[in-house]
Amino acid sequence: MVELPRYVHAKRRRGGLELSFQKFRGTANAWPRVKLPGNPLSQEFVRKVSLCARLEANKKGEDWSWQFVDIMDRRHDLPAPQPDPEAFWKAVERADAVGLELSAGVRKTFSALIAEFKASAAYQLNIDENGNSRPGLAESTRDQYERNLDDIEEAWGSDPVADLTPVDVQKAIDAFRDTPSAGRVFRSVLSRLCSWGIPRGYGTSNPVEHTETSENAGTYDPWTPAAFEHFFQHARIGLHLPVYSGLFTGQRLSDVIDMRRPREGVTEMPLVAQKTGELVPVQIHSEYRAIIQAQKSDHTMLHLREDGQPWTYFGFKTAWQREMNRPEFEIFRKNRWVFHGTRKNAVNNLLEVGCSEARVAAIVNMSPAMVHHYSKKVSQFRLARAAMEQFEEGWAKLRPSVLGSVKIVGKE
Repeated sequence: MVELPRYVHAKRRRGGLELSFQKFRGTANAWPRVKLPGNPLSQEFVRKVSLCARLEANKKGEDWSWQFVDIMDRRHDLPAPQPDPEAFWKAVERADAVGLELSAGVRKTFSALIAEFKASAAYQLNIDENGNSRPGLAESTRDQYERNLDDIEEAWGSDPVADLTPVDVQKAIDAFRDTPSAGRVFRSVLSRLCSWGIPRGYGTSNPVEHTETSENAGTYDPWTPAAFEHFFQHARIGLHLPVYSGLFTGQRLSDVIDMRRPREGVTEMPLVAQKTGELVPVQIHSEYRAIIQAQKSDHTMLHLREDGQPWTYFGFKTAWQREMNRPEFEIFRKNRWVFHGTRKNAVNNLLEVGCSEARVAAIVNMSPAMVHHYSKKVSQFRLARAAMEQFEEGWAKLRPSVLGSVKIVGKE
């Protein structure tokens, strides 16, 4: 009988032994199981057990996050070990290789650059004891970066950064022809990464700067009245209030989820925006207040799941994606109506009722340049309506010089 290493557990199955790594088994802090090779005498088993010693798992709400600590003490985010253990171990091996490469100080590859970037203050968001943020990426932005950094590493992980050419980059961007908004984000993340690496010896220029940029500045469309009606008719109830919050406050999803229930009688809900670190005086519209009050709850957090527990950012995003993948929301996928579109609704609504661009920027915590971009389309519609009203008023005098005595069918 072979004595198994610490935290390794065995179950006998019909096909042989089923081995797994699990810390704190039998306790409330038990990790999810990590599948291991079935032969405890194999080199593969020994290697993977040694790598397990550098795993970290943390529970946040109902979700687990996994990291691998490499030989340079840098942390690498990992996918969950289930349901795809092959992808999990592939990520672990890649993270270990990056650490060894960094310790050797050899080739300046994309894998090494990504590892350094993720460990830097430019990537990590730091909040001090007073609630003030220091340089770094907000949680929602980091989520976006994660996906694109994974794609970059998959494409060029073992390649030296200095070898990347504008032709390589443009080819990668062109692959997003069916999803141009995703292509713009990919280009932005890659450009930020390459620029960050220049003063750290990974290259002398940024090849992304010599690629084409999209002329379409808008990523998502605002929701139509039909979209709101369809959503509230078909979506699970726990998603309703966050959508109302997006519509009435114009805040980003990451800040909406962190909103606290306002006290009776207050007129605003101050919050610190994750992306900018600025204090935003979120105003409470009268109808929005009525919607909040209709949700009977004593919880300090505003947005709750159906079981009365507060949403986490990643929990909400997972639930939202599941909902949008349902057949009932095919129209949302087709028209590209996403949560962020409610932010545009909020901006457009404020502009439509005559708010200045400066006031809109203050309410929704958006740059004046972006508000101005939105205002151009709203102004176009406002001018068109005003022009038609003026046309109607002057038509009686103008008509003889246009149509003469021609009569309109159905009128004397």
